[in-house]
Amino acid sequence: MNASWLKLVGILLGCCIVVPATLAATLHGQVVRVVDGDTITVTDGRHRKIKVRLSGIDAPEKKQPYGRLAAANLATLLLGKAVTVEWDKRDAYGRVIGRVLVTPPACPACAQSEDAGLMQIAAGYAWWYRSESRELTHEDKARYAFAENAARAGHRGLWSAPAPVPPWQWRHSLAGHPSDPVKWAGKRIRQAKFALLHPLKNMQRQVYYP
Repeated sequence: MNASWLKLVGILLGCCIVVPATLAATLHGQVVRVVDGDTITVTDGRHRKIKVRLSGIDAPEKKQPYGRLAAANLATLLLGKAVTVEWDKRDAYGRVIGRVLVTPPACPACAQSEDAGLMQIAAGYAWWYRSESRELTHEDKARYAFAENAARAGHRGLWSAPAPVPPWQWRHSLAGHPSDPVKWAGKRIRQAKFALLHPLKNMQRQVYYP
């Protein structure tokens, strides 16, 4: 291998080391749609619609018991309101995964400081998503755990049911259902395609440019 080739390889390796896979970013916008109990669409200052999944929580799917109530509660909290989204990654569907902050309902003049995900858990309309909460700080994890335990003890929302099924278990059982093979195979293909193309064609999607 000649010197020029070695130099080129060194430059490429250097670029791979210097450029991070994800960069922390902040998104400011208005919530124009509530998809379900843990996913919203935000319009930014450039009128771009960005789908955001609230980090650290998992709400019942719409076809599950309390799924529509969870979505309605999140709509009450966020729909039409200005929010700040603190995020540093996207999921396999291209959605921003972030902590969504909104102005406290009791203080319209205050800054956007109320954690919508935490409010969903406290109201009994979402689980603390322990297996997908690496982006949360230790303090936030403690708050989410406390809020879930309080909601359970108070039988609020979905915790009024005798044995609520976590949405990740419900999705897993549905994925193996013989009536849905095409639907779920399609999702898996889309996930794989996004993961394959992401480093090359979608690198800019990792960074939000305000």
